[in-house]
Amino acid sequence: MNIKIPHSWLIEFLETNARPEKIGECLSLCGPTVERIEKTKDDAIYDIEVTTNRVDLMSVYGIAREASVILPQFGYKAKLKPYLKGQAFESSKKLEINKFVSDEIKITNNVKLCKRILAVKLEGVNLGPSPSWLSERLIKVGQRPLNNAIDITNYVMWEIGHPIHVFDFDRLSNKKIIVREAKKGESLITLDGVKYTLKGGEVVFDDGKGEIIDLPGIMGTANSVVTPNTNNVLLWIESIDPTRIRRASMGLGIRTQAAILNEKQVDPELGMPAILRAVELFEKIAKARTASKLVDIYPSPYIPQKIKTTKTFIDERLGINIDKNQIKSILSNLEFRASWSRNNLEVEVPSFRAQDVAIPEDITEEVARIYGYHKFPSMLMQGAIPEKLHDSPFDFENKIKNILKGWGGVEVYTFSMIPKESVEKRALKLTNPLGKDSEYMRTSLMPSLIEAANQNSGEKEPFHLFEIANVYLPRRSITKTGLPLLPEEKMMLAGIFSQYNFRDSKGVVELLLRDNKIDYSFEPLDSTFFAPGRRVEIRSGKVYLGQFGILDGEDFIYYEFDCETLRRVSATTIPYKLLPKYPPQIEDITLVLPQRTKVGDVIISIKSVSHLINEVELIDIFKDAYTFRIWYQNPKKTLSDAEVEEIRNKVLGEVKKKFGATIKS
Repeated sequence: MNIKIPHSWLIEFLETNARPEKIGECLSLCGPTVERIEKTKDDAIYDIEVTTNRVDLMSVYGIAREASVILPQFGYKAKLKPYLKGQAFESSKKLEINKFVSDEIKITNNVKLCKRILAVKLEGVNLGPSPSWLSERLIKVGQRPLNNAIDITNYVMWEIGHPIHVFDFDRLSNKKIIVREAKKGESLITLDGVKYTLKGGEVVFDDGKGEIIDLPGIMGTANSVVTPNTNNVLLWIESIDPTRIRRASMGLGIRTQAAILNEKQVDPELGMPAILRAVELFEKIAKARTASKLVDIYPSPYIPQKIKTTKTFIDERLGINIDKNQIKSILSNLEFRASWSRNNLEVEVPSFRAQDVAIPEDITEEVARIYGYHKFPSMLMQGAIPEKLHDSPFDFENKIKNILKGWGGVEVYTFSMIPKESVEKRALKLTNPLGKDSEYMRTSLMPSLIEAANQNSGEKEPFHLFEIANVYLPRRSITKTGLPLLPEEKMMLAGIFSQYNFRDSKGVVELLLRDNKIDYSFEPLDSTFFAPGRRVEIRSGKVYLGQFGILDGEDFIYYEFDCETLRRVSATTIPYKLLPKYPPQIEDITLVLPQRTKVGDVIISIKSVSHLINEVELIDIFKDAYTFRIWYQNPKKTLSDAEVEEIRNKVLGEVKKKFGATIKS
């Protein structure tokens, strides 16, 4: 995701002599990418791309902390200022912390749902517009100012990186907050006036009478939000299970900045500085007074994780030798606690990096990026070039694509999720679909290709669409935990012809099989979705390859193959054959065939007459007359006209006897 950070806000936490352009350049080389710097009349705003695993960088302070480590690597002075300064320290001294209860409100937590809760009551809040400096900073980061109470919580979230909420204390009529799971069918109205029906399992706050007063970590509710009449507020911070935040946010379609941060598991240790900073701003801007003890329910505080590695391990993976003192310095500047014992390194991970640093490779990566990838020596690849795997699935799929494109096919990419009405048989239903048109995982490519063909129905010329993609077949077994197994993912090839005649489309399928040197046969067999008598199974011996036919009720011809089976029976190498020394005699014979005669059977019969018939091909059709081109060839000599005539007469006798065919003069 991208965040915007004003330079004027950044330097409140970062002492440096580097200009904005250099800060952006250095950050991009060793940390988050600064995509652009927008210059305004009095400021510069960094547009920064932050990867999902680095939630610690999604704030002004987080970027300042990163820059304070990176800039010195490029010769710039940089020093990080502390979170809290001035009045906030005094607030923290005055606040008495009670770890369990408050005289003002009773809190019942569920530690499985919420790791930490911080709360404090403020009275005498003078609600109104925020000062211009605060409003302008929120606008620069893309946040709309509302009133000083809401703006302060948003300001702290952008500054420190931990979402914070404010309740109207007097509207909490029962003075209770119970953390619990939502029941299926319960509803709430968010502070923007939208009603939502819950699916069950979401984390909610209950007022003790069954009424939901907050959707924590995502958005507040209309029945507890501050109003113009608010006098007393309850400042609140919680650390909800990130998996539940993500599931609820996506399931309900509520995407707030708080939800985006919380679903990535914000550091619970940030809760204390965040709430103290908020108290400071409420006292300064809204003239509020602290009216309760600071509740801090935190049953399992963070215990630093220890990672052990060695100098050899780091050097081997980086390919260079970095001094042990430099490694320790880099890690210490990143707020890791590092200590050497000879060649062994032990590192304690700070709480704000606990989610993305867990193994020795992560430590190596931190050292490498701060040292600077641009400092690593450049070296061309060495050694033998690996041989191409001609029988690999990817190579085979590419071969198929090239064959079909060569015969006019157009490759398409369609969605793996389909609506209920397109489900052909037992299919997996998504727990949190994005919409009704994407509720199920497809078990065939047919619905997707029919939809693609219909979307192109305005085309006046015939067209052929094809796709190679996975289908998702449910498994009947379940895991030891009682959950169903993940579906079987099967790679399929399918195509659809629009405005093609049957023989032309069948010819494309046959060419695909021939180009892969596959012996095949067509066996008529009726099936669902195909017109009666208009579907064939394609086999290679006893092996089922796929199907082909005219779709029932549609003006489309469809084919489908299992890619892996197709690859398995195809010839990956072509045996070398000497070119014939003697030329063939080639002639065309036009036969009048009775209706419903299978041309494939006629070709097989002609070939079986003599081993001197090298090839038979159907080249033209007019009504009931079929023209076949026949190659007569003897590998040991040139055939005479008399010898060819003898074979021809046998051919005509065979097709007349077996099929009732006559020669057209």
